[in-house]
Amino acid sequence: MVKKTNLVIKKILIVALKYSYGNRDFGPSINKGALEDSFKNIGVSTRTIWIDEHKKEFLNKLIIYEAEIFKPDLIFFKLFKNEVYANTLLKLKKRFKTVNWFGDDPWRFESFAKYYAKKFTYVITTDKYSIQMYKKIGQKKVILSQHASFPSVMPYKKVTYKYDVSFVGTKSAYRDWFVKELREKGINCHCFGKGWKNGLVTYEKMQNIFISSKINLNINNSVNYDLRVNFYNPKNLIEVLKSLIFKNRKTHSQIKARNFEIPVYGGFQLTDYVPGIEDYFKIGEELLCYKDFEDALSLIKYLLINEKEREIIKKNSVFRARKQHTYSCRMKNVIESISF
Repeated sequence: MVKKTNLVIKKILIVALKYSYGNRDFGPSINKGALEDSFKNIGVSTRTIWIDEHKKEFLNKLIIYEAEIFKPDLIFFKLFKNEVYANTLLKLKKRFKTVNWFGDDPWRFESFAKYYAKKFTYVITTDKYSIQMYKKIGQKKVILSQHASFPSVMPYKKVTYKYDVSFVGTKSAYRDWFVKELREKGINCHCFGKGWKNGLVTYEKMQNIFISSKINLNINNSVNYDLRVNFYNPKNLIEVLKSLIFKNRKTHSQIKARNFEIPVYGGFQLTDYVPGIEDYFKIGEELLCYKDFEDALSLIKYLLINEKEREIIKKNSVFRARKQHTYSCRMKNVIESISF
């Protein structure tokens, strides 16, 4: 829980997707909890416009109308694509403070962010290596933030484990190959999420999985250039070829919400190394990272045997994440950056 503070910004108009990727079939997005609830938790009054509930033309008129009526201190956008017209954004920028959350800059800066960045008063990036790229195109007001987790109400305690190894995330060619290789090496990895046999899970179910797993894997979802994956699933080769032609392909891994959800929800995390993860956790003390499949397999075998070491790292990680890596913490820092 983040304590309420005296912020200059007291009213925020939120413009974001209600459903993941704007698709009702994918379930609710994180935006209600990450934005609405987090802002209210730190004492900010909000009003929300859900992008995917309106036709584009009406949406743009609605944003301007609500801004005029609500008179927010800040309009907080979390655009996915080109849902809002450039003229609408520029008109709003003249009268209000505006900000957009750009969460995929490692692979979408060139195809998306750079075309919209200057249409907001501020921009938020989760990639510290993109800050200079924003400044290079003339957007000087850049706030560095990061993905996070919803808070957990579960107390930290010793648990009885149900799974040795688990993974929660959408199935992809690389992840499918990775899990198949683990199973062939004797590691039974239980998988949950879109595309897997167990299917999608709620956040409540996900928390139970994290807590009841000795090891929670983070497996990247970017284009993978390992020939073994191409032989296993030729569809991956198509993604490799697309990455050589188009700019909007996820060509390398990045820090994700899952990196924070696992420890906040009480689980031990073994993740692929992503540049910058050391800014949020002490590697070796609060989480462990692997560089490739062979490295991951070796660490899994070690961690399943060395329970005491694994539990110490997990405890350190859970306490750190619950204190610093919830969405309320992130939003408080963002608002303070804009307020002062």
